[in-house]
Amino acid sequence: MANVTKIDGSSEYDIQVLNESHIAQILYLQETIVKNLSDPTSYYAEPTPFFHKQIAIENSVLGLFQKKQLIGFHIASFPGLDEENLGTDIGIKQEELLQVAQVGPLAVHPEHRKRGLFSRLLERHLQVIKEMGYKHVCATVAPANYPSIKGFISNSFAIKQLKIKFNNLLRYVMYLDLESNLERPKYSVRVLGADTESQKFMISLGFYGYDVLKNENGFDIILGRDEIKV
Repeated sequence: MANVTKIDGSSEYDIQVLNESHIAQILYLQETIVKNLSDPTSYYAEPTPFFHKQIAIENSVLGLFQKKQLIGFHIASFPGLDEENLGTDIGIKQEELLQVAQVGPLAVHPEHRKRGLFSRLLERHLQVIKEMGYKHVCATVAPANYPSIKGFISNSFAIKQLKIKFNNLLRYVMYLDLESNLERPKYSVRVLGADTESQKFMISLGFYGYDVLKNENGFDIILGRDEIKV
């Protein structure tokens, strides 16, 4: 991929592939993000060795810069047949697990949020992942993290599972098929975002989350499926 990608031709922001020289900036940005969390469970702070490992993988770590200052980063990993492959959580066939890429963490500095930068960074990495020949993309998101849920759903991801994942945290498992579009389901139900037990039940019946809508007290998850068996 190109070393630098401008966002909408703007000179203010650009996206670059990161290398070892950026480790200190990544860690500083992560520390800033963690200090500003309203919900400590919404972001898992990765240890330093994780970033060294990911940067050694081609096209794994993208950085978002504003005038040479790192204000965001996005990680893609390629788990292969490792037990942490999220494809196993959502029923991807064994023979297709090698076609699974995973995205996250994705982080943007608090002062630069609500500018569409989350989606821009994600879109760029999805383009790279598709060019690399991957078909399936998975991610995990905290159920209370509305901005991230909205960002992924806006990029055609669906909520396919809700379960305890890494570091014993409850997470949505989000899924995107790079070879087909997510169609609007025939049947749908609206569930409070905070009602994770009802969401788990609906997912167990074959429903998947395809939209998220704000309400007076937070947000609702919209789940759907194409058939209802009676």
